[in-house]
Amino acid sequence: MTRCCAAILVSLATLWGCKDPYVSPYKAPATGYLVVEGYISGNSTSQFTLTRTISLPGDSTLPTENGASVQIEGSDNSAYPMTGLGNGVYSTTDTLQLNTQLAYRLRIKTSNGEQYLSDLVPYRPTPPIDSVNFVENSDNSIQIYVNTHDPANSTHYYQWNFDQTYEYHSAEASYDYWDKDTTPPQIVPRPSNDQVFRCWQSGSSTNILIGNSTKLAADVIYEQPLKYIPPNDIQTSVLYSILVRQYSLTADGYNFLSLMKQNTESLGSIFDAQPSQLTGNIHCLTNPTEQVIGYVCAGTVQSQRFWISRAQINSMYAYSCPGPDTLFTDPSKWANNFGSGVYTPLYYNMGSKGQGWEANSTECLVCTERGGVNVPPSFWPNQ
Repeated sequence: MTRCCAAILVSLATLWGCKDPYVSPYKAPATGYLVVEGYISGNSTSQFTLTRTISLPGDSTLPTENGASVQIEGSDNSAYPMTGLGNGVYSTTDTLQLNTQLAYRLRIKTSNGEQYLSDLVPYRPTPPIDSVNFVENSDNSIQIYVNTHDPANSTHYYQWNFDQTYEYHSAEASYDYWDKDTTPPQIVPRPSNDQVFRCWQSGSSTNILIGNSTKLAADVIYEQPLKYIPPNDIQTSVLYSILVRQYSLTADGYNFLSLMKQNTESLGSIFDAQPSQLTGNIHCLTNPTEQVIGYVCAGTVQSQRFWISRAQINSMYAYSCPGPDTLFTDPSKWANNFGSGVYTPLYYNMGSKGQGWEANSTECLVCTERGGVNVPPSFWPNQ
């Protein structure tokens, strides 16, 4: 072994030996720490989600905090109650008429009597989104980004999240199906309101998306990355839509989210930093030593919807059926052929191969098998 290789191995061994397990100074309550996510909005309904942390390893589903009493309070002693919508989500019923000269906070009382209160935070108007756009990379991947600026040079700290929806198609169109509820069961025309060729899949952003302009002479955010779509992906196979929301943050709120992003997205190798202590602006009144995860900010919310059609890009998504079409000619076997749900009929064939039902796998022909729904959202064009 050369001296150089030996030195490298010694260095790696030293690095590995210096890696100590991180032991959190906090002992989580049996119910887990309360996690508060949301924004006090002055130009749209305000919404917060309350969940609980879980131990790792364990179930990845976060327990939701339901049955709580939640309200927004102003520094003028005004109060705006929020309604529980289920799954830990609480929302105002209308847009709040907030005063830009006041400060606001969030008060929570859980179903077991625990009380939480955030610090009062200033109301910060958010500048409009200048544009949402994309670039197609040389490998046909797509990067969506946002641009914005504040002419008053006073925002500097930003956060974004988004909802996305994309249309996709099955490989072939099936207009018939096996109806097991008829007597006897048989193949019948598919109702027009139950088509299975066009489907839509929706989701929301999961990463922490933040940016700042503190090192620039002007308060400008240019080509801030929001969403990456892999090369030749199903998301851009027909039509893709993204609704981007933009929020202004305080410096402390930005720093909290920056640490949260570091702790949740940047850990995993021996060269990553140890988890940092998260100190939000929400406190437990009934148990002051209990840590609460979250940071409340207040202001306006700006949004913009953006579309990418298949005709705009070179990305080429191709979904082919797992196998070729199969001809089933024996009616006595159709109950087995189609009743199991493995195959779905395509059309009745009367050609040279014989008379019978051409079919293919249900996964190939029924778009809902791939996780989407066959009803378009209300904002979708060409319904």
